[in-house]
Amino acid sequence: MKLSYNWLCEYVDVRDVTPEQLAARLTQAGIEVEGVAPRSRVRGVVVAEVTACQPHPHADRLQVCTVHAGVHGTHSVVCGARNVRPGMRAALALPGAELPGQRIERAVIRGVRSEGMLCSAAELGLEVRLLPKEQTEGLYPLPDDAPLGEEVSAYLGLDDVVLDLSLTPNRSDCLSLRGLAYEVGALFNRPVHMPQPSDPAGLGPSPLQVRLDSPLCSRYEAQVLCGLTPRPSPLWLQMRLLASGIRPINLIVDVTNYVMLEWGQPLHAFDGDEVQEQTIVVRQARPGERLVTLDGVERTLDEDVLVIADSARAIGIAGVMGGENSEVRASTRTIVLESASFDAVSVRRTGQRLGLRSEAQQRFEKGIDPLAVRAALLRAADLLCSLGGAQRVGSWVMAGSSPEAPDQVIPFSPRAANQLLGTEVDPAEMAEVLHRLGFGVQQTAADQWLVHVPSRRPDVSMAADLAEEVARVLGYDRIPSTPLQGAATAGVRTPLQRLRKRTREVLTGLGLTEVFTYALTHPAALDALRLPADAPDRRQVTLLLPMSEERSALRTRLLPSLAQVAQYNLARGVTGGQVFEIARVYLPHKVPVTEQPAEPEYWAGLWFGSTEPSVWERPRPYDFYDAKGAVESWLEALGLLEQAEFRPALSPWLHPGRSAEVWLGDTRVGSLGELHPETADRLETGSAVYAEFALDPVLACLSERWRVTRLPRYPAVRRDLAVVVAHQVSAAALLQAAYRAAAAAGEEENLLADCRVFDVYTGRGIPAGHKSVAVALTFRSAERTLTDTQVQAVEAQILRQWHEQFGAVLRAEA
Repeated sequence: MKLSYNWLCEYVDVRDVTPEQLAARLTQAGIEVEGVAPRSRVRGVVVAEVTACQPHPHADRLQVCTVHAGVHGTHSVVCGARNVRPGMRAALALPGAELPGQRIERAVIRGVRSEGMLCSAAELGLEVRLLPKEQTEGLYPLPDDAPLGEEVSAYLGLDDVVLDLSLTPNRSDCLSLRGLAYEVGALFNRPVHMPQPSDPAGLGPSPLQVRLDSPLCSRYEAQVLCGLTPRPSPLWLQMRLLASGIRPINLIVDVTNYVMLEWGQPLHAFDGDEVQEQTIVVRQARPGERLVTLDGVERTLDEDVLVIADSARAIGIAGVMGGENSEVRASTRTIVLESASFDAVSVRRTGQRLGLRSEAQQRFEKGIDPLAVRAALLRAADLLCSLGGAQRVGSWVMAGSSPEAPDQVIPFSPRAANQLLGTEVDPAEMAEVLHRLGFGVQQTAADQWLVHVPSRRPDVSMAADLAEEVARVLGYDRIPSTPLQGAATAGVRTPLQRLRKRTREVLTGLGLTEVFTYALTHPAALDALRLPADAPDRRQVTLLLPMSEERSALRTRLLPSLAQVAQYNLARGVTGGQVFEIARVYLPHKVPVTEQPAEPEYWAGLWFGSTEPSVWERPRPYDFYDAKGAVESWLEALGLLEQAEFRPALSPWLHPGRSAEVWLGDTRVGSLGELHPETADRLETGSAVYAEFALDPVLACLSERWRVTRLPRYPAVRRDLAVVVAHQVSAAALLQAAYRAAAAAGEEENLLADCRVFDVYTGRGIPAGHKSVAVALTFRSAERTLTDTQVQAVEAQILRQWHEQFGAVLRAEA
């Protein structure tokens, strides 16, 4: 909302308050002012008349003009504008004048002396984008009766300041000069003087009939005016519209926009000769009904759209846009002026459905003052009669509810308001504030009032709102600062918060990037996961009114969301990445949802594309072991790695031979592996690796106590063994068997400190259906230095266990 300071001062006199001070006070009161800017920085520019034009002796496209500027004398000015002509009046920048971005001085142009400059609209700082083309090309023409010698800044209203307001949705009253005048009047304790429209009798009875056939219009009023000729508006009116960011069009349209800004009530004018049978009907559109709107677009309507119609057809979309078939044209002599109250939800939905947005629609959406419907209609009729020579045909015509909207009555206690605000404001001062706001105060008991809130303030509906109004007007600085009292306790994280934080630290430390994706997805996104039709994950919580089809259901898996991150990056030339997310999924117990769904929290990671090149390593595709290393580091940081068991995975979206599940005891906590080729193809990620772990079961396995191991005092002994086993024997099984065998070797302590696979080989020299697994065994004692004999004994026990359990033989003996 753009507010003209000079226009506001006509209704509430705050000329002794600078625009900057006004902006600061409004902002303190909750009406945020985003900017304060002068209309234009023009000094020394006056109204002048071109009396003669002669061709420039040395330039084909320039003219030497003789310009008379009243008391400022006659000047010779070199001008290159195409529209300059004798007799026209324009803005003359005298020597020493200041224009936006430049200063004018006497100059010699191609050998001819020029004493100033004739100005265009852009040079004057006018809002060129809102002006018609003929006013932006060449000089800006002034009316023939413009007073010669007068300062253009005063004549065009450029000596004004515009305040740019950012209004909250509840303050619909401040979408008008009337509402802002009452607000400013209350803040500065000044009286408000709004123009009071007249209601004279028209010429005979009104020929118009109005009928309401829809409950979505509570009240409709109209006035017929004749004797009009569409013409440009007076310059002062055009300048006020420009200051408010609205394009001037013609007198009829400009008056409706002017009154809308003044009263907050949108108006519309129909060509009276195009309203068939002089009948206005407010009804729902018929299915498939078509209407060409004022923007020239033919629109197909349905029964959810509220339209203004005559006896035969729709002539406008209520509260949104008029129809081309009843548009005011150059030949229009009679108009039907409309002022109505339409349902806010209906107007908003219609505008969204048709992709339309207008100043009028914005006001209907946020709610209008019922008392302004009649007043705005009468005000617009007054202006059209005084400025355009119109005559009323009969009186106004109304259909619908009574124009007298009763005030809302709210019980109010000054003592309770002080308790709520933490203040000690005197009740008499509270009553004065409410009176300044235009509220009526009726005292019913010592501490009980009845406050009458006018209909222009729909945001005030309870006693707490009244307390807020008192605080706003008096100033929030009147509320004293109160130190907190009571015992203070240090905040601590919950166990789940600590697990989430530790998970984030470990994964980011490993080089993964945390991402945040939408919890809403498309139900078809699960198709890529190869889930059966009756899989529990396909039961989703769907939205009743989704903003888009792509975001219509709550997700049950994180993989589709992370795949979208990979798609986005790969499509923009990123070679690869490793990302993770910690988020909830939503698992309904049954569909349709009748109870709160389960919301387990997961962390999920996706490795896609290839690694970054480095000095030591060439780029390579991410593989299973990248994800496994990250998972093991995470489990180790939580102290759970020794308890973890990796088993073959059964998830349909993972590759059956390159995936694993992680178990902690009897609890499955997650899975990891390469994506199934079909899943990767549907998700468009290419070869990728995915890991997914539930945090709740991991949390149940965590201990509040830390286990600490002393640093080793004695050296370790490493032995590498390569054994040949059947292809189906897993490396994890070999490692677990090694630990068991070492524990049963007869020593007082388990000498096998670590056991890791460092190579798997198949090919020449290895029997078909078999593989060679190379294992690094690390032996260490906490009490002594081990001898070769002790190490060999444990090593032999491990080989014997592998042979008995898996048929393993040393590769050198195979």
